[in-house]
Amino acid sequence: MLSELRIANVAIIDALHLHFAPGMNVLTGETGAGKSIIMRAIGLLCGARATADVVRTDAEEAEIEGRFDLGDAGAALLAETGVADSDEVLVRRVITRTGKGRAYVNGGLATTGLLAQLGDRLLHVYGQHEHATLLRPESHLELLDRFATLGALRERMADAYGACRAAADRLATLTAGGEAQRQRVDLLRFQVKELRDAAPAHGESAALHVERERLRHAERLLQICQQSDDALYAGDGAVAAVVARVGTVLQDAARIDPAFAPHADTLAQAAAQIEEVARDVQRAASRIRHDPDRLAEIDDRLALLARLKRKYDCDADDLADRLTALEADVGRLESSGADLGAARADMLARAANAWEVARALSQARQAAAATLEQRMAGELRSLGMRGATFRVVFTVAAADGPQPGAADPADLGLRAHGGDVIQFYLSANPGEEPKPLARIASGGELSRLMLALKALTAGAGDVPTLIFDEVDAGIGGAVAEAVGARLHTLGRTRQVVCITHLPQIAAQADHHFAVEKHVARGRTTTTARALDTDERIREITRMLGGTTTAESVQYARRLIERATPAGTRSAAK
Repeated sequence: MLSELRIANVAIIDALHLHFAPGMNVLTGETGAGKSIIMRAIGLLCGARATADVVRTDAEEAEIEGRFDLGDAGAALLAETGVADSDEVLVRRVITRTGKGRAYVNGGLATTGLLAQLGDRLLHVYGQHEHATLLRPESHLELLDRFATLGALRERMADAYGACRAAADRLATLTAGGEAQRQRVDLLRFQVKELRDAAPAHGESAALHVERERLRHAERLLQICQQSDDALYAGDGAVAAVVARVGTVLQDAARIDPAFAPHADTLAQAAAQIEEVARDVQRAASRIRHDPDRLAEIDDRLALLARLKRKYDCDADDLADRLTALEADVGRLESSGADLGAARADMLARAANAWEVARALSQARQAAAATLEQRMAGELRSLGMRGATFRVVFTVAAADGPQPGAADPADLGLRAHGGDVIQFYLSANPGEEPKPLARIASGGELSRLMLALKALTAGAGDVPTLIFDEVDAGIGGAVAEAVGARLHTLGRTRQVVCITHLPQIAAQADHHFAVEKHVARGRTTTTARALDTDERIREITRMLGGTTTAESVQYARRLIERATPAGTRSAAK
């Protein structure tokens, strides 16, 4: 459960520190007091996207920290997250004024992806407008599957459909070739022949450019070689001869004074190197020739490589690789005719497997739908909708679907979530036929339906904390009191954190917090504090509206007493 929440420099919150407890925790306060900011902070702890506007004015960074007590369930909750098994998790997030920041889990750096993964296992947040999703029939299937814990079977369905879809796409590609494919093969064959005739090689272009420069400047290179050979070795006063003579003189000096010996050795080595350079120059000169025919041949070859380079939009050195790729494309397309029958058989086999999984999923859904209808009847009675009838209607049931026989599984109504199409129906009054929610449900009825569904789907999972953000839209009076009682009952097995504007719900709390906004020295600040029994009475009196009178205080007291049988529920400390 979420045991501790600390918020610093977030929007109008300067510093806030809350200690939550098991059971039903309620946050109340005037509109705009900052309750939504607390909800946003919790969302940031769970990996929500951060923006610079979250940082309080004049602060450099915002910080949110949450401590989650896991107890004996720690190992199961942390499975597959990479977080070491522990009886608590400390999540901390820092957001800078640039919108970037850092995240930590149990003191170690973490990614927002890990925060989101942990958040999915630690808490669920039900927003104040979430009941409106019931107006979209496509959301009904997701709620049914969550109630029936069909996640693993849905994953099997998605995998089977994905394999079937890929096989169908491959078959369509092979089938749709026709004349266009033949033209494509002809073009590829022409390109392959053109490149094979050209026979490009890696490094060829660079080597040809070097050779061309040597041929273009052959006379100049020969002149340089001759001048170098004369200066180094062959001419009068050549460097090799001078160095040799000086070396001989220094050898004579070394017989007198050994200090000259290193210099004599150095000159001897230099003389050998000079002779080697002279021989290399001579060999190079022997290879240099003026060959206009070869120069023209190189120019033609470079022009061909440049043309192919432009045509195939690649470097000259990559032309050989392009030839290999084109040859592979020709081979693949030429074999497509033989592949067509195999592709059709593969698609049909995968479609049959996908339909098998879809039927199993559909049968599980139909069994779960009957259970959900029964459970919803009890939930709705507890929420003040006595006599209401809830139905799960299968407008399309994959269990009764056709055998696969088309090239495209989508033609048969198969999708990644299976082949079922369902819709929730409701009759709010005895004697009336159930009708689609979107056509008949009021805002208050939708709120209660969503609360009932969330209570049932939460019971099917293992998330320890449920957060309800103003789920009381469109209700009041005795209905609100029933909703509060249901939330309190839910809090017996899970921690519940609820933001509400209704005194009938706030009176049901095990722990009550007041969120308040203050202005001091030109700055607005939000605070939150736990309320004792007398403070709760004053807060619920405020929520009842109007002026504080003895009658309103007495009514607030009665609300709390009626929601606290035999004094079993303690006020927040």
